[in-house]
Amino acid sequence: MTNRSSPAEHYPRASFWLAALATFVLCSGLLSVWVLEERQSHIREKRLQASSQAANRARILEAHLRHSLSAAYTLATFVRNSDDIETRFETIAGDMLRFYPDVVGLSLSPGGVVTQVMPQSGNEGAIGFNQLEDQAQGAGSRMALRSGQLSVAGPLELVQGGKGVVARYPVTIDGEFWGFTNVTIRLKRLLEVGRLDEIGDQGYHYQLWREDPETGTRQLISSNSEAELHEPVEQVIAVPNNTWTLSVTPSGGWVPHSWFTVAWAPVILISSLLGYLTKALLDLRWHKGNLQREVAQRTGELSTSVERYRSLIAASNTGAWEYFHEQNFLQCSPEYFSMLGRLQSDYDMNGHSNLNEAWLDLLHPEDREQAEAVFANYIATGAEGMYENRFRMKHADGHWVWILSRGQSLRDEEGLLRGITVGTHTDISQQVENEAQLELAATVFERGSEGVLITDADEAIVMVNNAFTRITGYPEEEVLGQTPKMLSSGRHNAEFFRDMWNEIKKRGVWQGEVWNRRKNGEIYPEWLSVSEISDEEGRPTYYIGIISDISRLKEDQEEIHRLAYYDPLTNLPNRSLLEERATFALKLAERNRDTVALLFLDLDNFKNINDSLGHKAGDRLLQAFADRLRAMVREEDTFARPGGDEFILLLPNTDASGAAHAAQKLLTLLNRPFRVDGYDLSVSSSVGIALYPEDGDHLSQLYTNADIAMYRAKQKGRNTYSFFTPELQTHYVRLMQIENALRQALETNQFELHYQPQQEMHTGATIGFEALLRWTHPELGRISPVEFIPIAESSGLIVPIGEWVLREATQQLRRWIDDGIAPPKIAINLSAAQFHQPNLPDLIMTILDDASLPPEYLELELTESMTMDDPERAVDMINRLHGAGISLSIDDFGTGYSSLSYLKRFKISKLKIDQSFVRDITRDNDDRVIISTIITLAQSLGLRVIAEGVETREQHDFLRRLGCHDMQGYYFSRPIDAERASEFLRLSTALLR
Repeated sequence: MTNRSSPAEHYPRASFWLAALATFVLCSGLLSVWVLEERQSHIREKRLQASSQAANRARILEAHLRHSLSAAYTLATFVRNSDDIETRFETIAGDMLRFYPDVVGLSLSPGGVVTQVMPQSGNEGAIGFNQLEDQAQGAGSRMALRSGQLSVAGPLELVQGGKGVVARYPVTIDGEFWGFTNVTIRLKRLLEVGRLDEIGDQGYHYQLWREDPETGTRQLISSNSEAELHEPVEQVIAVPNNTWTLSVTPSGGWVPHSWFTVAWAPVILISSLLGYLTKALLDLRWHKGNLQREVAQRTGELSTSVERYRSLIAASNTGAWEYFHEQNFLQCSPEYFSMLGRLQSDYDMNGHSNLNEAWLDLLHPEDREQAEAVFANYIATGAEGMYENRFRMKHADGHWVWILSRGQSLRDEEGLLRGITVGTHTDISQQVENEAQLELAATVFERGSEGVLITDADEAIVMVNNAFTRITGYPEEEVLGQTPKMLSSGRHNAEFFRDMWNEIKKRGVWQGEVWNRRKNGEIYPEWLSVSEISDEEGRPTYYIGIISDISRLKEDQEEIHRLAYYDPLTNLPNRSLLEERATFALKLAERNRDTVALLFLDLDNFKNINDSLGHKAGDRLLQAFADRLRAMVREEDTFARPGGDEFILLLPNTDASGAAHAAQKLLTLLNRPFRVDGYDLSVSSSVGIALYPEDGDHLSQLYTNADIAMYRAKQKGRNTYSFFTPELQTHYVRLMQIENALRQALETNQFELHYQPQQEMHTGATIGFEALLRWTHPELGRISPVEFIPIAESSGLIVPIGEWVLREATQQLRRWIDDGIAPPKIAINLSAAQFHQPNLPDLIMTILDDASLPPEYLELELTESMTMDDPERAVDMINRLHGAGISLSIDDFGTGYSSLSYLKRFKISKLKIDQSFVRDITRDNDDRVIISTIITLAQSLGLRVIAEGVETREQHDFLRRLGCHDMQGYYFSRPIDAERASEFLRLSTALLR
């Protein structure tokens, strides 16, 4: 060291003032950094508070919006599962509006056009609104249709007036687009429940906005400030097919304007004071040279402290390092290497353990650039303050170790750098892992959808999350210190909670369904899981409860159960629920050796009501019928509607007498008319009864047999009941057998036509043939028309069979004409189903054209009842047929009821007397009077009369004396097949020659 001069000589006054100035500048800089950091801390605190306010309001808005939008899915479920959407929509939508208080309108738009809306008042303008074509909403509607997802549009001007949000859900049925279910939420109502006005009361400005999905422009939804917000905090609100953003800033700004004045005055004052003190200390140092000895002594002590520090580092298993600036040389303590599973000797480089390059090689590739840059920047900026960084280094076994590196550069007494930086390396892997787990746990706790509450060992609540507040309605400050008993609904008794706590103490955990009460008094179901946290000695310290609101799940389960097991029109059990209850009732009856009665109910002539008043009136009649009969059903009985106008009444523990009593009581209840749409409708029912076990031992057999008995009741005249018998089964099997065989008869050419000649009474000439259908089955043999014709008519097969008869008869007539032996006419019977076909004249003319026959060769026979079912329609059809040149006659005349006024209008040429009058004409005066009257009537109307069923000479002569024109019957000829008919015609032709 050089000798110093005395204080009196060369006193460096200017340099001391420069040092004071430097101190002032340095302190000002450091304090400025501190002031700015405090400012940023203040801003961060303010932003955290603003973020909390925004998050609370955003979650409220999102929860209410999500709950309201779910109404679209509920409406879609109703549409897919309802058979009568138009009738039930008003009831279903009205019930839904009570459960969705934020929703102001529900509507259905089949094909995109609104047809139904609820409530109707105030929403009339929405009816007929075309969502897909509207200029304002069309693009959004088409976007929802393409995505197939729930879509939210708005805010927009509603058709009903005012601004709102509209949710559209495209509904598909069997893969085809049906239309939209729509939910309308009034924007004003949504903002009120979101309590955004409270943000202003808390001293904040806010803006709620979204990006328009079509244009990408920012669209303002609501705000309390028109000015642009400065660096706002933002919370995102998830909305289907879009997001809403809530931006919030303090109304007075993040930092008050007076803050700078208050903050900078102390900075200047303190910096000035420190500058002055620096000058004073330099003066003092100058004048106290004798303190050099103390400095040397302290330097020795410092060396000792360094050695002690190194020993402490070794004992704490913390790695120490030294870096020499000029030499760019790094050396480390043995502990530095041991924490990485390595040895210091592995890195000895010619006796110098310079680890500068080895340190970089051990760094994780993702951390290398950052770690090198941070340390280099520390050195390059003067090694001021403390160096600190953390990074990953590779352990010898291959895994990565998180290292906290801290260091500080050494300086001499005058504050000058010595060119050495010393520091430590600490393994913080466990700390980093714990921090990550704590951060994850905190995120799950605060953002999870399940509510969480934590109690101490005395069951006092110490912590809840946001989901708990959302589910129960209780904010955190109202529940802390309380016990979970405050949520009790009163539905569970003491035994329930005793069993729950016994399970928790025994197994440490319990879970199950619990009914609790919200803050607003609403009782709701939740799924609760309780876990016990114990200390090392097994004593409970905390209890953690996790709750999930399952209200919607319970509602969905109830709705699914209703749709699966109940008829949507009458709310009676459907076929599925009937089968379940029947299975249980039959098993119970088998065990107890009881009887069970099954009543099959079918409304008489219900089709007439549908045809005359419409299906809506028919549905309301079915509902009224179900309501009236439901009153007579016992609790253990099942009254079900499998479908249509059929009902089933299942009566356990009921014998034949009880079943008959129930059937008679049922019929008596129907004596009083039903009031439907202003009409008093009187209906009756035919009831079939089957009993377990004698009529069947399972539901399908009882159902079939009761159905057979019901048809017997209809045959008995309706409005009565009938028990199943084995004879009915045989008859029913025969009917089914014939009906099934009829369906194959045409395809397998089992039908043939026989022809019965018709004779003119006075001349004996053959005037025509009547074509009669015959059927011979390969297994059943010859089947009478009396048996199979009614079955063909009831099954609808009579139409194709009748067309076959027309074609076969005309083709045969064509062959006779070609052979020169044709009769003047051929008569063919028409069924009622054929007569009611609108295209009948065109069909007949086509058949005649195919056979190349003129229409005068054909005569169609109509029954009397057929023409009088709908006389006006009959007049029109007869006129059309007559206009085509086809002759018509009334068959079985006298067996029905004819109006003479209509009979005059019918363009017919012949009346045919039924054989029931001819049979006893020689000995029954009444029959003679009837036939005489018919002949007189026909003569007065200019019609010919033909009698059928003439079998004796006496009948022939009597009819001739009465003036009957023509006849057919066994007296003249039986019905004969085509071949014999050809011989008959040849013989007749030969005789005429």
